[in-house]
Amino acid sequence: MLMLKLLLLDFKKSKFGSLLIIFLIALSTALSITVSLQERALREGSAQAADRFDLLIGAPGSEVQLVLSTVFLQPSPLNLLDTAVFKEIEANPQADWAAPLAFGDYYQGMPIVGTNTALVLDGGNRQLAVGRAFEKDYEAVVGAKSGLALGDSFSPMHGQLGEANHHAHDEISYTVVGILPPEGSIWDKALLVPITSVWDVHQHHDHDHHAHEHDGPPGYGDEHDHDHDHDHDHDHDHSHAIEELGMSAVVIKPQSFAGAYQLRSQYKTETTQAVFPAEVLVRVYGVLGDSKEVLLWVSIVTQVLVATALLMIIVLYLQNRQKQVAAWRIFGAPRAKIFLLIWFALIVMIAVAMLLGTAIGYVAAQLISQHLSRQSGFVLPVRLGEEEYLFIVFNFIFAIVLALLPSLLLYRRSPINVLRNTQE
Repeated sequence: MLMLKLLLLDFKKSKFGSLLIIFLIALSTALSITVSLQERALREGSAQAADRFDLLIGAPGSEVQLVLSTVFLQPSPLNLLDTAVFKEIEANPQADWAAPLAFGDYYQGMPIVGTNTALVLDGGNRQLAVGRAFEKDYEAVVGAKSGLALGDSFSPMHGQLGEANHHAHDEISYTVVGILPPEGSIWDKALLVPITSVWDVHQHHDHDHHAHEHDGPPGYGDEHDHDHDHDHDHDHDHSHAIEELGMSAVVIKPQSFAGAYQLRSQYKTETTQAVFPAEVLVRVYGVLGDSKEVLLWVSIVTQVLVATALLMIIVLYLQNRQKQVAAWRIFGAPRAKIFLLIWFALIVMIAVAMLLGTAIGYVAAQLISQHLSRQSGFVLPVRLGEEEYLFIVFNFIFAIVLALLPSLLLYRRSPINVLRNTQE
């Protein structure tokens, strides 16, 4: 109890020096904690977002671009796959289910994804939060954070505002019939529609564009004379046109682990690419790991500089207390108790600073994660793990040893010499 009272009195007398020590240690700790937490949050968040995508099939191109465009719905041009590839995959016994993906349209910045009910219902393993899956063209199932409700309608826009080739399809309207449960990814803002609807929208656009350049499509003058025959022929031609539009990628849920590798081997050809998103992310994590290592080295250098400055400040701080310590010694205070008091005071300041730094680092990582989540669309979980706890313990032990040095300086000095020097 007496030691605590002395510590409080000492803190009041040297408030500026104590606060400076706490600030420097807290800043150093916060920097390291933020870097470590943020790297893990990004790694775990992206891995969680890719969980539903076991295998992706796409046209030849960049594997990273394919993963970013499909898993994270990042706008990026992809070469199209022929629909015959999807039909072949769908009939493959190694595939539990397969879903096409068609991108390019948006509504208020949210991606419209052409697909099938296999993806909507995760092959029957997922229930909708509200409503039902789409059953016909121009029905939509929307993500939990889309802001749309059952019965709402929306019109697609090809591309996004600000892009040179964007254009609206105001004559087209989708109706919301279902809402997906939240999953903590960019897909919470995705608008899922039948892929045939996406094809039909772009077929109409191509047809209208063609009609402006020519007097009219073949057979235009006969349409009123042969309604029934025209409808039949239109359905046939429409189906044929849809077959030619293709898709951006195919998501496959394999029947088994072995089946997944068999499918990848089968579709890793000159005309198609097959990738495991998890493998691509591991390569990305390798780049992140290098970045983390650089940041950690920066953090270590910062800590060394802070430790050096801290040691100098502590020495100056204790030099200002030499007269007080010498007086205690002359009045009979045991040298060991004075040493413990000074050392304990430094340990308390270091402990408070490290706890404060950990809290600041955690809050900073949370704020950064929230900002990145709004941009990327997937949740970045921030949590203190074994790595952070070991870092705190190691640094605390190091700080305790460091605090011994200035305490020993005062321990060994003669109080008479101290008072004589201060009087001079």
